[in-house]
Amino acid sequence: MSVLAFDPERDLASPPLYSLNLSGGQRSVLAWIEDHGGLFSAIEVPVTGVAADCGSSESTVYDAVNRLTGLGLLVRHENGLYRINARYFFATNPDVRRLLATALSDPPVTPDGRARAPRKVGNTEARRRRVIRPVE
Repeated sequence: MSVLAFDPERDLASPPLYSLNLSGGQRSVLAWIEDHGGLFSAIEVPVTGVAADCGSSESTVYDAVNRLTGLGLLVRHENGLYRINARYFFATNPDVRRLLATALSDPPVTPDGRARAPRKVGNTEARRRRVIRPVE
């Protein structure tokens, strides 16, 4: 059985948002979570606070969180916090996806012998260390 090579267009992509048929409430809840840092870390999603900020009912927010979790756009952690799926971020930012793919496929940077050697004292440093002797 052969293992497929890493392909960012296949491995980091997700269906476009318009194809998921999200309602306005679901889009606003997703935007609220993204605006409050849910893209980079898991955050608490208080239903009453989100409903007040988005101008919708608590049941709309509850249903939106359930649908977004079911679609895989939100990842729910064991402690009840939510984070936006990173594939959503890469789907909306193809340039970052390509940059990440390049970073994962490039060879690692390794220091050579010169990098491990003591730092060379430059001419300016050497001049500062000289002792000025008076002429007699």
